[in-house]
Amino acid sequence: MSQRVLNSRSLLTDLSSGAQHGDLYNFLRKHLPYPIPSHVLEAAVHAIAQVAANPHQHPQLHSYVTSQLNIEKTLARRLKLLSPKDFEDLLHPVFQEDEITLIATGGVLGLAAGGLQTQLGWGGPGATLRAIGTIVFTLSSSLALYMHQEYEKDQDKPLASKARPNLRRRETIIRANPTLESLANDIMGDYR
Repeated sequence: MSQRVLNSRSLLTDLSSGAQHGDLYNFLRKHLPYPIPSHVLEAAVHAIAQVAANPHQHPQLHSYVTSQLNIEKTLARRLKLLSPKDFEDLLHPVFQEDEITLIATGGVLGLAAGGLQTQLGWGGPGATLRAIGTIVFTLSSSLALYMHQEYEKDQDKPLASKARPNLRRRETIIRANPTLESLANDIMGDYR
């Protein structure tokens, strides 16, 4: 998952999306000194978008981001902290798309198994009526469960809060790694 979904390319793409109206631009505008011109901030956001779009041209930067964020271990640690209910809520959207297919497939397989049992004569006298009753009960209970879940979905509150985190600026001096400095020069060439 850390290589297919949460990787440096997708994180940098999400970070740089929106250009001048994006979260990264707004974050930089808020936390960097005001005299820095807007075109410099736009260039920085554009450079991050270019790095994200061309990972093969900047493999050192992507490996650096991946190692510093430690995506795989962080994801594993956070997933282990989830309660069973929260973990189910996390996975439910993955299966929700195919839920009706799974219910219908279960009904068809139950129908086939019941029909096979009836044709083979298992169950003695009256097996046909009991099999039909079981099939009707199974299909109707599956439909009722599906309808109940659809009703509950309409009643659910949003899972994520819209509140923004309170981020504080730290007074630090950033010193770039020489390798990263050369990458920054390559990327920012025209904008400096």
